Amino acid sequence: MDKLKILLTGASGTVGKDVFNELLKRNDEYKVSLFLRGSKKNRKNFQKFINTSTIYWGSLHNFNEVEQAVSGQDVIIHLAAVIPDIAMDNPELARKTNIEGTKNLVSAMLKQDPTPKLIFTSSVAIYGDRLKNPIIKITDEIDVNTDEVYAQTKVQCEKMIKESGLIYSIFRLSYCVSTDIIKVRPLMYHMPLETSVEVIHTKDVATALVNAIKTDAVWGKTFNLAGGNTCQISFRENLNDLLEIMGFGRNFFPDEAFAKDNFHCGFYDSAEMEENQKLLNFQNHTLEDFYSEVKKWIGFKRHLIPLVRPILRWLLLKKSSFYQEYKKRSKERMK
Repeated sequence: MDKLKILLTGASGTVGKDVFNELLKRNDEYKVSLFLRGSKKNRKNFQKFINTSTIYWGSLHNFNEVEQAVSGQDVIIHLAAVIPDIAMDNPELARKTNIEGTKNLVSAMLKQDPTPKLIFTSSVAIYGDRLKNPIIKITDEIDVNTDEVYAQTKVQCEKMIKESGLIYSIFRLSYCVSTDIIKVRPLMYHMPLETSVEVIHTKDVATALVNAIKTDAVWGKTFNLAGGNTCQISFRENLNDLLEIMGFGRNFFPDEAFAKDNFHCGFYDSAEMEENQKLLNFQNHTLEDFYSEVKKWIGFKRHLIPLVRPILRWLLLKKSSFYQEYKKRSKERMK
């Protein structure tokens, strides 16, 4: 039997790396191609794969390059996108890459005969602020009026794909975790501490997406994707757990550093997640498993953190616009 030809976009991203690794584990089933930006970093990191995978260097902004990569493929797994924190700083780049880039991909796919299938990753962000109503079902309305640029792009991409005539499957990813993405970014402070979050390990995302390729029941449907009941927690507790593991201590950040509303995340409906697990068999990592990875990742450095804790706190709080505004108001009240 001939191998299915799979094109993966975004293999240099955190989720993309794990999807690529999962595909490589099944090289007896799939012939894998990658569509990647030809950056110096990408060319260096993926040099070792040129004999096992076909690599198309190009940009989603360039239709001809996209069309060349799409030609002859059976399934496209489309992960490439400008991520939320970059979208916040550069909304035009996010719209150009996420929306126009996906439009180029869809258009190129529609020119193929036979037309390949599409697996697309969307986001929990499209449901908007669920602080007061944290249980999310796939039938819930999406926030078409969201002012969050990243969410806007995912809403528009979903609409485009569903109206395209392609055979598709869309997965709305929850709060993805990996030691590769443990950083303090300004976007973090936009999440209220009492937000309900249901994490999913990026390796479990990869398992779900690759299992979806040969699962007939996924096509023409949209799914929420998260880690299940063992991965549900408040953002406050999740943050405190991670800070304690890394040596910062609990309650390292003051409440004033965080937004009070107008973000996203929640718990995906448990019954739906159980059905998705039966369908795709992907939930292999609990929250405690991730914490164990973090402990191994931080290693001996956790013993050095307390030595520079005050300096790090000062530096990290400078990234919080909410905390800086709080300090400004406090000074004004003291005058």
